[in-house]
Amino acid sequence: MLSIDVSWRSFVEKGDEPSFAIIYNYHVDDLYSYGVSLGFQKEMCKDAIQDTFYKLYISGNNLLHVKNITAYIFKSFKHRLIDLYRKRIREENLESAIDSFAVQVTVLDNIIDTENAEIIKKQVALLLNGLTDNQREVVYLKYVIGLDYKNIAYILDIQEDSARKSLYRTVKKLRQQISEEVF
Repeated sequence: MLSIDVSWRSFVEKGDEPSFAIIYNYHVDDLYSYGVSLGFQKEMCKDAIQDTFYKLYISGNNLLHVKNITAYIFKSFKHRLIDLYRKRIREENLESAIDSFAVQVTVLDNIIDTENAEIIKKQVALLLNGLTDNQREVVYLKYVIGLDYKNIAYILDIQEDSARKSLYRTVKKLRQQISEEVF
């Protein structure tokens, strides 16, 4: 992460294009995955990524105040997805689309390529479906993207302690579900 921070400083202070490319390459896959997991269409996610980085590129000098580029990019990306969604689908209820957060367990398919993988995948999906949308989003940001509590709090517009408590309660709930079920 240190190199991303160094690249960010180099870009905003000197306009260093290779540093900007490093930032883009570091975040693009995680942003795409995050957008799809939020329930947005793949093409909309691609558009939002391009728009987010275009805005970063043209606003470089004006962003000297940004200390944590990863959290800033994720929050900007999420807001851009919402803006694109509002633009394309005005007649639908925006709240239901934004709040729907679906985590699909696809990582296991890459690790275990057997029948057991399908069983485990169904069990984990069942557990995740028992969570609220906010709980699934906190789990995704922490364990799939690997963000710390400060960044999660920034992205979700909550206090850092709230992010920590939310994840703690979610993990506790998952443990209870696992102990109650026969997996």
